[in-house]
Amino acid sequence: MVKHLNFVVLNDNEFAPELKNRWGWSIFLESEKWRILFDADTSPRVIEYNAEQMDINLENLDFAFLSHYHRDHYGGFRYVGKICPGVKIYVPPGNPAFLKRWGLEPVEIDKPLKLEEGLWSSGPLGAIKEQALGIEVDDAGMVVVVGCSHPGVDVLTARLREISGKDIYLVIGGYHSPSKKVLDNLASMSRYICPAHCSGSDAKNYVKTEYPEKYYHVKTGTKREITG
Repeated sequence: MVKHLNFVVLNDNEFAPELKNRWGWSIFLESEKWRILFDADTSPRVIEYNAEQMDINLENLDFAFLSHYHRDHYGGFRYVGKICPGVKIYVPPGNPAFLKRWGLEPVEIDKPLKLEEGLWSSGPLGAIKEQALGIEVDDAGMVVVVGCSHPGVDVLTARLREISGKDIYLVIGGYHSPSKKVLDNLASMSRYICPAHCSGSDAKNYVKTEYPEKYYHVKTGTKREITG
């Protein structure tokens, strides 16, 4: 469990004019205990440029986390391997050999796992073998970070709630054009909903209309601090 969590969206499909942007997803997470890069977009240049512009040092990451093996989530790890060689990266089952060639140290996760106190992987779910990250923030609850949510953002969130026993505070990331039913399920579990990346405008508009008190808008460059 951490006392506070800062997150910075390094890249999202929704652009910021002062930053570089491509279709992809990457979010930097920092607490008083660790510094994590969750996914790494499509392009090394986007990650490098945006990190420099937002004064984020990726050379001293404690570890990285890959949600699934689609290029718009792992492409930028080539840059990370150059500047932070040997950094551990938690990955779902697949073929992580290319990450090792890029200079990272893959650690494969094949089941739900407590990575350390207050930090969880959902374990791989669905045909694409995607995992989500859960972070316990003091009295606030659990922050869930997702990549594309191919198994369902509600399914990934429910798994993390089940294995941790914690209430869900916020879910951020790509929701993969979810149905209204999936969004309703998510709203019943989470205090805040932050659709990004592949979620789509229909999903964002539905949440803004049906659950305005839960909706939080994010895009490339968004920063937020969460405390207990």
